[in-house]
Amino acid sequence: MTATDPSSVIRVAVAHFPPTAAAVSEVRTSTARTLLGWSVDPAAVDVCEVVVCELASNAVKASRPRDLVAIRLTATSGNVLVEVWDGSAAGPRLTSPDVFSEDGRGLLMVDALCTQWSWYRVRSGGKVVWGQIPGGLRPQMQATDVGAALPARTPLAGPEPVAPVVYRTDPPTLRRVADALRGLDDWHRPSPGPAGTKDRTATGSRHGQARPEAVRR
Repeated sequence: MTATDPSSVIRVAVAHFPPTAAAVSEVRTSTARTLLGWSVDPAAVDVCEVVVCELASNAVKASRPRDLVAIRLTATSGNVLVEVWDGSAAGPRLTSPDVFSEDGRGLLMVDALCTQWSWYRVRSGGKVVWGQIPGGLRPQMQATDVGAALPARTPLAGPEPVAPVVYRTDPPTLRRVADALRGLDDWHRPSPGPAGTKDRTATGSRHGQARPEAVRR
């Protein structure tokens, strides 16, 4: 038995639901079912349930009766990304509600539970609020044939290492680029094809990076 390397697999699922309070609990249940079906860490699934519930609740409040709210789940070997889209362009605000208030605590919970969270506007309208949760896909055991042992190899002498190349990044520039690229993605629009879960390999995949640069924490 060998373990499949989860770093080469990315799971993505998109769903749409009406902006009603009843739909939020269904989204929470569906999120847990999807992530458990992907063999995501159970502890991370519990956190994702809370995060998606809070983000979906805020999206419902920001939506009009005829709108749809979209959610996208992206799971990798190390993180789960929860994204929720609604039709309002107004950005979320992290506030400190009154001690007796029953509202305004959703983003505080998201901020406490997520390693990163932020939001961005999309070119077709509306906004996406996202949160990243640590803990992703667990290795899957697969049966393999046991072949002959590989012969021992002796490493060859190589040239002396040259001075390392130092790369420097400019976080503000990267943040602007990331915001612009994410805004071009219309994933929230209902697809004309059949709904379902997509498996993507990390190579050449736009979901291959630990999303995104513009973060709050």
